[in-house]
Amino acid sequence: MIHRGDAEGAEKRVVLFLSDVFSEYIEPEVKESAIEILNHLGYEVKQLSLIGAGASFLSKGFIDQAKSHAEKILDEIKSLATESTINIVGCEPPEVYCLKDEYVALLPHRKAEIESISKHVFMVDEFLLRVAKLGELRDTFENLNKKEEKIFFHPHCHQRASNLGTTATVDLLRLLGYEVVLSDAGCCGMAGTFGFDKEHYELSMKIFNRLKDRIENINLEIVSSGAACLMQIRDGVGVEAKHPLVLVRDKIKIIRYN
Repeated sequence: MIHRGDAEGAEKRVVLFLSDVFSEYIEPEVKESAIEILNHLGYEVKQLSLIGAGASFLSKGFIDQAKSHAEKILDEIKSLATESTINIVGCEPPEVYCLKDEYVALLPHRKAEIESISKHVFMVDEFLLRVAKLGELRDTFENLNKKEEKIFFHPHCHQRASNLGTTATVDLLRLLGYEVVLSDAGCCGMAGTFGFDKEHYELSMKIFNRLKDRIENINLEIVSSGAACLMQIRDGVGVEAKHPLVLVRDKIKIIRYN
């Protein structure tokens, strides 16, 4: 699937988009926001036909299935890539970091190929800030004459563990004029599909209590980069948290139509 921007007369740059089950089927606004932002910045987005990088297989111990899926992902990247340095972006941290960090261990016979690809794999947030140079629009954002808004940001555990991913999202939100309060609550308790299992529900909610306390005692808009985190917050507190990319998309819309 190819998504083209509406900018005329500009040479199109191409990125590959790694989707995931959450943004494909449960939170489609996240994927739609990512593609809209990339199109606005002049990127043509080619979506990989396979869903995810295989993180869901690894989380349940299905190593053979993960290897098979990884082979197919690499083959599709090879068939779609117009150049060796093509960038690959995604919204869901486990899938992005699976492709970036786990494939060499799964497929050591393709090590050189994977290492070349992994240098150009990014969370969309990081790509926007460090590669697409969204920071060059700083003056545009500052000219919105808006009152700075304070938000509470809870990152996905995989993103927090990578450090650079969380930093990029916080920097991106600050660029948009938000004052960011970074969550110190740790895991939301959902842990992918862990919290969906009946036998794990009680433990999942116990883990969630720390984040729940933070949300209930802070009168701020809640933002989270994990699809499972968004669901846990919605079901556990009754709050509709937003994904950072939705905020970015909405801010760009304001700039476009002002």
